[in-house]
Amino acid sequence: MPLADSPERLHYLIVRHIIDTGHAPALARLAELAELSPERTEVALRKLEQVHGVILVPNSLRIWSVHPFALNPTNFWVRALVQPLPAARSLLNSSPEPKAQATSGWWANCAWCSLGIGAAMKQDVTITTSDAAEGDALQFTIERGKTHRTDLLMNFPYPPEQWWDNPFAPCVNILFFSSQARIDSWRARHGHPPGSSLDIGAAIRLAELWFGDYASPDWVRKTAERANQIFTELGLDRSFWQLPSSFR
Repeated sequence: MPLADSPERLHYLIVRHIIDTGHAPALARLAELAELSPERTEVALRKLEQVHGVILVPNSLRIWSVHPFALNPTNFWVRALVQPLPAARSLLNSSPEPKAQATSGWWANCAWCSLGIGAAMKQDVTITTSDAAEGDALQFTIERGKTHRTDLLMNFPYPPEQWWDNPFAPCVNILFFSSQARIDSWRARHGHPPGSSLDIGAAIRLAELWFGDYASPDWVRKTAERANQIFTELGLDRSFWQLPSSFR
């Protein structure tokens, strides 16, 4: 079990709060959940930010995003097919704030994150978005790691080593596409590099391997070595899918 004031424990409490209520806790509420002083909670939250476990609103302690969950409206809406179980009371405060009426739906930051929400919660989900974020509406279900929309592709315009150059822009450009021709047209029109495209089966598996522990108290940020092991396991192109050992 992580230490009471460890970034890893705060990550778990934040993610569980989002799953249960649909939004992130404010600092005072997070301190209550962690049973820490606001000062110790702030220190732990800042440490979590340093390892990219949370994105804070600039110049504040408000939580902007905790991958795979977005905390503002996006083009990706994810609904669980079965209501998630509440967090164990031994890990969360015994007097939680009232739950929202629709806690089985969440925004995701991008296509990969939309798959990641189901992977993190070990839940079958329905994803509502659109083709290339500008075309026809898309709605499909991921059940037991599979979907009937086997034609879909997921495109990553930028390689993993650039993901944290700007945590917003690379992420929001990871989208679902109905064809490679659609990717090529979208890329040329918006000035993005070719990147790397995954078929939906590989995309689901990548989400499972990457986000599978994100709602667990055992979560730790992946090292470059572990990330590269995942890329190799999936047979991804190492000229694109590679993190240097110095990656932070």
